[in-house]
Amino acid sequence: MIKNYFKMFLIIFVVSAQAPLDLVIDTNERDIEIKSGISGTKIVLFGATPSGQRDIIIEVVGPPEDVALRKKDSYFGFWLNSKSVTFRDVPGFYYLSSTSELTDEFLINNQIGLLEKKKSEMIDWSLLTTDWGSIINEKEKEEFYNALIRTKQNDSLYKQVSDEIEIIDGNLFRSYIDIPNTVPVGEYTVNLHLIIDNGISQEYSYNFIVTRVGIEEAIYSFSKNYPFFYGLISLIIAIIIGWSGAEIFKRFRRV
Repeated sequence: MIKNYFKMFLIIFVVSAQAPLDLVIDTNERDIEIKSGISGTKIVLFGATPSGQRDIIIEVVGPPEDVALRKKDSYFGFWLNSKSVTFRDVPGFYYLSSTSELTDEFLINNQIGLLEKKKSEMIDWSLLTTDWGSIINEKEKEEFYNALIRTKQNDSLYKQVSDEIEIIDGNLFRSYIDIPNTVPVGEYTVNLHLIIDNGISQEYSYNFIVTRVGIEEAIYSFSKNYPFFYGLISLIIAIIIGWSGAEIFKRFRRV
């Protein structure tokens, strides 16, 4: 930990001594390990911007993944899956932070965000690769998209804030980002955008890697690669535990 913070302050010192137009961002860790039994981790992003009052945006984009959503309808009193949509190559993790509130118009004009909208406020579905199945009307499409965002937000995988970047000394900044235990493994991209006169003036990017270690890695990989067998094994384990509990309870009652 001390080594990481020493690296952080060293980089900030070097960057602040460079030319006034330099823009840079880094983190205290480039290889992040998600360990078994740990709820997640926290990383520190830090860097420097040109001298003077500036607004910045920090964007963290996780590796792409496919997400399938299903809608249930009632049939004769039974709730069954009726429609499904698969969103292809959506970020498994997305974090957007800024030093000031960002308008939808600014995000649209600079193509920042998970899914930009046209000025008509209609979602531009061409920005996503999606298997719509039987869905054909715009209302249902937007309902599924909103469900995607809501699900990711509930799992702390999508987040947009404007109060988590700490300005240290004029052009130096620092931000803490929570990485939940449910994030996908792979390469993450960090984008730093410098805003001048309501437009993007400079940009800087780098990558870090998230991996899993221990039994957590084996279980997570198995659940992703073999979901049917993972569910079957989970069901069998649940039945065995339930049966064992019932038998133990019976024995205690006899005593």
